[in-house]
Amino acid sequence: MIPMDNQLDQIAVAWNLKKTTPMLGDAGARRYFRAVQPSGITAVLVLYPDSLSGVDDPFQDFISLHSYVNTILRVPEIYKYDNSHRAMLIEDIGDCSLEARMTGFPQEELYWAERVAEELLDWVGPLTMAAPKKSFFTLRSFDRVKFDFEWSFCKEHFFNGLLQKKPPLWLDRMMEQIHDYLIPRAKYLAHRDFHVRNLMVSGRRPVTIDFQDARLGPATYDLASILFDSYWDWSMEARQILVSMVKSGLDSDIDFWSELNSVALQRNFKALGTFAFQLRQNKTRYAQAIPRALRHIHGHFERLSHGEGVIQAEHWLKLANERIRVEWPGVMI
Repeated sequence: MIPMDNQLDQIAVAWNLKKTTPMLGDAGARRYFRAVQPSGITAVLVLYPDSLSGVDDPFQDFISLHSYVNTILRVPEIYKYDNSHRAMLIEDIGDCSLEARMTGFPQEELYWAERVAEELLDWVGPLTMAAPKKSFFTLRSFDRVKFDFEWSFCKEHFFNGLLQKKPPLWLDRMMEQIHDYLIPRAKYLAHRDFHVRNLMVSGRRPVTIDFQDARLGPATYDLASILFDSYWDWSMEARQILVSMVKSGLDSDIDFWSELNSVALQRNFKALGTFAFQLRQNKTRYAQAIPRALRHIHGHFERLSHGEGVIQAEHWLKLANERIRVEWPGVMI
């Protein structure tokens, strides 16, 4: 195992990088640097930690998936990579995420909603249909093991960790029923973390990043991820565009609304586990995402006419806000 500081020094020398400046990372253990190449053109240097035996390797997965999704989607170009140093040099597409673009130019939201819907249809359409049947990303899916892990992670870090209370028993039973419902519907290739911070903007096109965890999921999985995004509140008009365009492109036998509501609950609870865990690592930029995810959950329960869920979501939101204000004073939520 190479310590990550030594990893940076060694690969910078090997690739003759003139300057490396740390960049804001994501929720994973990867480290990002903006690097100046010998040509003077910047690139993004990504350093991966060692993989654990018996689990997916994001480094190799990104390389393999890149060669596949690049045939359909706009993704950053890989300039070079080094297996021994677990380092990758990729195209620098700037710092403008879709979130930042729409914040700066809110009048463009409907345009970007259409581009997002088009990409969603690429995932469930050509990328799903053309996927090799025995590729690693079609051999892994949202199965019981995956769903159980994500729900357990949420209970450990959001409920027991942040809220300091156990989830109600009815919610445990409900999540088990949702998992049972969704597992046989995991037939479509999903990005798996499709949100406005994983879509960058280059010109008038979105550029997709962080897709190394792609796997088979329900047809509405990525739609639920971005429609009920923990980083962005879409306008009603934009929501209508996303829903209508994606729904019209799916098979008519998909129970669209029932599946979407189920996926949305599962996805937002999963996200709460991640945000609470990251907050415990003092990555306070995730604090604002927790109330938004809880407001989404409140809306899901309202659509399902689940009165107890509505009441509990209001309580969780109040309690989460209190915990964050006490433990991380000064953090904006």
